Amino acid sequence: MKTTKHALTFGLLVAVGLTGTAFAQTPSKVEAKLAATVEAEAAIAEANAARAEAEKAQEAAKVAAEARDAGAVSATGAATAEATAHEAGHASVNANAAANEAVNAAAAAQGAHTAADDGANPVAAAVEAREAASAAGQASAEAADASITAQQAAEATVEATMAQDPAAAPMPASAPMANTSAEVQVTSSPPDSVVGEYKIDFAALDKNGDGNLSRAEVKSNATLTMEFRAVDHDRNGRLSKDELKGWM
Repeated sequence: MKTTKHALTFGLLVAVGLTGTAFAQTPSKVEAKLAATVEAEAAIAEANAARAEAEKAQEAAKVAAEARDAGAVSATGAATAEATAHEAGHASVNANAAANEAVNAAAAAQGAHTAADDGANPVAAAVEAREAASAAGQASAEAADASITAQQAAEATVEATMAQDPAAAPMPASAPMANTSAEVQVTSSPPDSVVGEYKIDFAALDKNGDGNLSRAEVKSNATLTMEFRAVDHDRNGRLSKDELKGWM
């Protein structure tokens, strides 16, 4: 997630000619030092943003775990809550890992900044600072995505604990036998049946395009939501296309 501060950084780099094709031209040592400074500041801002997203993800995982442990009103809801709480916890771990990557990248950018100020080759150090800031930005974006997944999974967990088991379809009443000596023709009809939605648009449900379907992403398909745990063979809280081959 690029911050406003990073946008300002880009503007400063354009001003000193250290972005795009302009970077092919050798900048002065002063320009290189300035570039390293603004890139290090941008990397720090991305790292702070990533840490904030990781904290949101951890809080969401905590909410999901507490909701699951409090119990559900139905067996189906309990199974769903177990899966979504697991998904929230997994996303929280991913968010924290991404935040750590952002922090490490920020540290590398700061090191490059110091090298630009004190070293003999500030231009090379400025390049290193720019690469580190880019890595921090990517890690920050990954932390934000994982945070969103954790929050959605937490919401799904809370909803699952309040879900009722679907009521069984009633059997049709038998027609009374007519009290007559005439020939009686007996007919019967099958009970109403509920047919689930076993056809899905995988690409449409895969909102984040990661090639897997999370519990939150399949909420719109009631049948798949009910059978999520059974389809999720590896119990990782996500459904791959291979896992869905035998279901669809």
